[in-house]
Amino acid sequence: MMPIPERRRAGVIWYLTGGFLSIFANRSLYARLVDRDVRIRYKGSVLGIFWALLNPLSLLVVFSFVFGIVLNAKWGVGGRNFTLVLFSGLILFTFLAECINRSPLLILQNSNYVKKVVFPLELLPGVVLGSAAINLLVSLLILAAGELWFGGGVPITWIAVPLVLLPFLVLTYGVILFLSSLGVFIRDLAQVTGILTMLLMYLSPILFPIDLVPLQFRPWLSINPLTFPVTQLRLITLSGNWPDWIGLLWYSFAAISICTTGFWWFWRTKNGFADVV
Repeated sequence: MMPIPERRRAGVIWYLTGGFLSIFANRSLYARLVDRDVRIRYKGSVLGIFWALLNPLSLLVVFSFVFGIVLNAKWGVGGRNFTLVLFSGLILFTFLAECINRSPLLILQNSNYVKKVVFPLELLPGVVLGSAAINLLVSLLILAAGELWFGGGVPITWIAVPLVLLPFLVLTYGVILFLSSLGVFIRDLAQVTGILTMLLMYLSPILFPIDLVPLQFRPWLSINPLTFPVTQLRLITLSGNWPDWIGLLWYSFAAISICTTGFWWFWRTKNGFADVV
């Protein structure tokens, strides 16, 4: 394990980059922890790691049958395939919900690391992020396969997917840092996050087009961290359009601010973990 130099442990730049610097400095350890986390999740199951592929695939098959065959549902005026539109939104929600719901008990479930003075605790939120990101990547590959099957091709705009997802991942890391620290001191937080994730889903344009929302309520909907990435992912993967670059800039700024705040909170409170766990 490689400690970060003390001179970097102060100021806005440190709070902005500290978590990522720690992951990079301990990248071998980080990779092993992510691998271990993924393996533990499927340990004992017959199919093992293949569940990471089968879970989103079965979701897509069910949606195809219910919405595509039984209900013959279409999305908006353009009549886009409802199955793919819904699936593209749900994979981002599933990723965020997994990260949020695991966060409050993260430090408590890894209390053995808290006792190790030299262990960089900020790796733990990064492990949750990395583990969930693997499932997200698998789901994106299934989305691309679904486009080939239903739509006949994958648009060139798919190359912009990382540009949309990167700030979303940065924002999520900040949320994990904040909630994992807060969960050490407020044990009821684990119950609250379940309600929070449901609200995030129903108050974002995952199940409905944003055009159906009255104009006066759309600014409130845009506060939801899922709204922008969901709409932009659909735009570039299903419609073949480039993202809203100005909106992406603002979302990136918000994501960096949230991540910086999350790391600042985690760094300021982590010395008190040992007294509580």
